[in-house]
Amino acid sequence: MKILKLIITAALIMAAALLVPSGDAAAVDIMDKVVFFGDSTTAHLAVRGGIPKERVWSGEGSTMLFTSVNDRSVKIGGELMSLAEAADRYRPEILVITVGASGGAGFLKEDRFKSIYKKMLDGVRIASPETKIIVQSIYPLSDKSKKYYKKLTKQAVMTANGWIKDVCRECGVPYVDAYSILADDSGYLRPEYQNDEYLHLTAAAYKAILCNLESYLISHKDTYT
Repeated sequence: MKILKLIITAALIMAAALLVPSGDAAAVDIMDKVVFFGDSTTAHLAVRGGIPKERVWSGEGSTMLFTSVNDRSVKIGGELMSLAEAADRYRPEILVITVGASGGAGFLKEDRFKSIYKKMLDGVRIASPETKIIVQSIYPLSDKSKKYYKKLTKQAVMTANGWIKDVCRECGVPYVDAYSILADDSGYLRPEYQNDEYLHLTAAAYKAILCNLESYLISHKDTYT
């Protein structure tokens, strides 16, 4: 039994090491160019993800209602502005967008959801044509969230991610799947990534997300360097 525990512990340590961003100079340079926009799961990158808060954009209260993403609801330096206005003012080199869980998935029909998402992408591209946009999937929910959420369900998240992929394909915007690296076989957030019983993430989850994003950027470095 002791030997088995040692083997499991060693495997977990090795797995955790693989989730840490590489530290490679080129990777660090690319990741330092990224600005993140999203709801509370993105806002917490400045708390548990190690990303400087000036490169993490969200709304008041460190969250973002999906239906408000095209309004003056992005709070930067105490000022409210639309995402397009923020892109125009700050001109991020790379903007990673992760939205759709709060008031989107499970709450909106397909046409409305896609319309909001497309308007958001078009607004950023018009405001800051040089900004390279990357869209991430909505992250999985805690399995315990079933006690609290009625409309925001595992299936609703999976369906919305399909809609997001459709919009990205239509708009020619890269889509990065973070859902799959965080979900267990049941489609819920892995236990070690659950910070609460809703949808919020641990530091280990953010390491996995950033490692996944870094891998994508490095594999497409001709585009992002």
